[in-house]
Amino acid sequence: MSKKNSGVLLSLIIFPGIASTVPVAAQAPRSEPRDGQQANISVRTKPRQGLRVVSGNLVYDEHMYKGGLRARYWSPNGLIKPDVFLQQEVSTDFTGDEAPSLDDPIACSFGLSVDGQDLWDHWLWKSATEAPCEVDQASGPRDRTSCAHMVVELASEIRPIRVKVHTQVDGHPFMRRWLEIINDGKVPAAIGKVYPMSGYLFSGHRIFENLPQDASSVFSVLKPASFAPYREDDFRWVPLPDGTFSYGASKYGTPFSIVKNAITGESFVLYFGWTGQYAFEFFTDHHPGRGIEGYERDDAWLYFRTGLKGPGPLRVLRPGETATTPAVHIGHIFGDLDALVQESHKYLRDSVLPPMPPGVIRPVEINSWGFVANEVSETSLRSVIDTAADVGVELFTVDAGWYGDVKSDWWQKAGDWKTGSRLPNGLEPIFDYARSKGLLCGLWVDIERIGLASDLRKAHPDWVVTRHGSNENLTALDLTNPEALDFAEETLAGLIQRYKLDAFRLDYNTSMGPAGGQNPREGFVENNYWRYYEAVYGMYRRLRKRFPNLMMENCAGGGGRNDLGMLGNFHWTQISDEWGGVRTLKILNGFTIPLPPEYALSYVGFMDDENYRYGDTDFRFRGQMFGHLTLGGIVPNIQEFPAAYRQRVRHNVQLYKSFIRPIQPTVSVYHHTPYLPNTEAGDWCVMEHVTPDQSRGYAGIFRLAGAKEESYRFRPRGLDVSATYRVTFDNSGKAVVLRGVDLLTHGVEVQLAQALHSELLLFERQ
Repeated sequence: MSKKNSGVLLSLIIFPGIASTVPVAAQAPRSEPRDGQQANISVRTKPRQGLRVVSGNLVYDEHMYKGGLRARYWSPNGLIKPDVFLQQEVSTDFTGDEAPSLDDPIACSFGLSVDGQDLWDHWLWKSATEAPCEVDQASGPRDRTSCAHMVVELASEIRPIRVKVHTQVDGHPFMRRWLEIINDGKVPAAIGKVYPMSGYLFSGHRIFENLPQDASSVFSVLKPASFAPYREDDFRWVPLPDGTFSYGASKYGTPFSIVKNAITGESFVLYFGWTGQYAFEFFTDHHPGRGIEGYERDDAWLYFRTGLKGPGPLRVLRPGETATTPAVHIGHIFGDLDALVQESHKYLRDSVLPPMPPGVIRPVEINSWGFVANEVSETSLRSVIDTAADVGVELFTVDAGWYGDVKSDWWQKAGDWKTGSRLPNGLEPIFDYARSKGLLCGLWVDIERIGLASDLRKAHPDWVVTRHGSNENLTALDLTNPEALDFAEETLAGLIQRYKLDAFRLDYNTSMGPAGGQNPREGFVENNYWRYYEAVYGMYRRLRKRFPNLMMENCAGGGGRNDLGMLGNFHWTQISDEWGGVRTLKILNGFTIPLPPEYALSYVGFMDDENYRYGDTDFRFRGQMFGHLTLGGIVPNIQEFPAAYRQRVRHNVQLYKSFIRPIQPTVSVYHHTPYLPNTEAGDWCVMEHVTPDQSRGYAGIFRLAGAKEESYRFRPRGLDVSATYRVTFDNSGKAVVLRGVDLLTHGVEVQLAQALHSELLLFERQ
């Protein structure tokens, strides 16, 4: 089981004794094709060299100016600005819509520092070349109506460095940008800073005239309130001050932002596909009281940059060596939060996150930890299997502690991936028993960790990540070492083959620190992160290609490493190691702002004492049914299963499988209560998921500790006002037929007389 501190533990009928396997050939389709959505990139040579990018309603125009590649403008509405308004020289007293040209690196389309020299100007345009669209070869080609990929090659006049600027679009209002950096010199080149994308975003003019009264600033950013474990996905809006504002972290906290312009109503959605240390930086260039022909103005422009962070050098390039940066995914959208979330989820489902293996849907899962915890035994695992089969679970996953001997510390022995006296007969009898009950089988492995007491560490001390010249007390395997990488990959492949695994659960209960470890290279001491995660992404990509039917589950001490770089290789991910029913509900609510709900795993059942402290069985189950439903410990054994509790567990599992899961991979998500500080009581949590064709949907209404009223009037946002719906109240099992227009205007009154109770509403078009 994932742990922050290794020394601390962290009216449907189902027939008894029948466990269903995961359905095949019944997989819900990916999100709908975007027929007619344009995706192209055109090259301009006059008056300056540049690009115009069009994808759906997104338009982005950049050009060479003052020796750098810089944004001309963005548009979220498909509008292309006439060149006549853009061809005049830009200066600091410019009064039009185009951004002024700041003498600052952040104004350029990317940022790079080599050998202590900032290379933000003195670039020469060499070429612009169309390239094949990059797709995930492990998943095969994606359904898309069109795709365009352009590579602009620039050469520095200052250092012997070339940069290839990659831009890719595919019809969604998102653009993907990354760099290739080539050392053309005869000596090593040390990259101190790299920002794969930066530059102008948007502006606000005549602020005192146009700023809404309820807005505290022109620009604001949605960012995590904390980067600590157990506090994941607690998003808050923060006003952007004049000047620079930056934040970032590693491991906990998805590299994701929404930037909003209060004057124009447009927003940018930013993702950085990177698992190491990162930074989002924003610069507000505010010019108050600008005089124009007697009129007073108050104008501001917003710039940003996103990149790797940490002690440099981030990469040392040998002569002739090329390094490829992680990708920035940027969407430009006009709309409210629901529109931003839905467009983002469509893009991620279609173009970034891997689909499930062919013919398989995400199974209802049970994790062995619960009542088994540290001391795994064949008897305790068989009890979990019996419970899983009884309630309709489909995937049984053995968690931490399956290797090593009785009373040994599993975290200390990580790296020795073989069974010992805990399971003297090995895992084969366990998995055979699970399969006899109709269950699929998964296994937890913290493959990137090397325990302090492991035989692996004794045999290969040079495989451990080092910091400041020492690896004492460090427990990360250095996967920049080819031998260590080969060990990790082949060990996983061997376990998958030996146990005929249906699923692999990755954990990461370690840390490499802000420098990601350090390795001497070409006369420098290089930060390890960049090379490390290149190796990690490549390993999991190869494993998915090698085992195309394998389901991949991500976990990193709970809710860590939930970025697009990592999740591009996994089918779902754990959102937190926080298991209390109320906070997990809030974390799931926040998780589904940047990421689709079907990728969100959190536990219901008994994983530690926090599970049973908050809410009744339905409250705790329903919260997790808005993600990838996963059970922890349900009961010690089937003989001790109270009848009433058993009935509610079965009911919720079957309801999830029959109604929610078939449509979940395509649903549009509506956040009625999007921002729920997870350290405050809160009043209500309300989530709504509806199919794109508006034929089916479901909504959860959860009364929290701070709610003063006993009722909540729920007005669905995703239903068709011209249709009629059967609305089922899961608490009573009763249903009514209502018009969509009445649901929208009058809503449904949900009565919950007590805190930590809930209602689940099911909508079906008649």
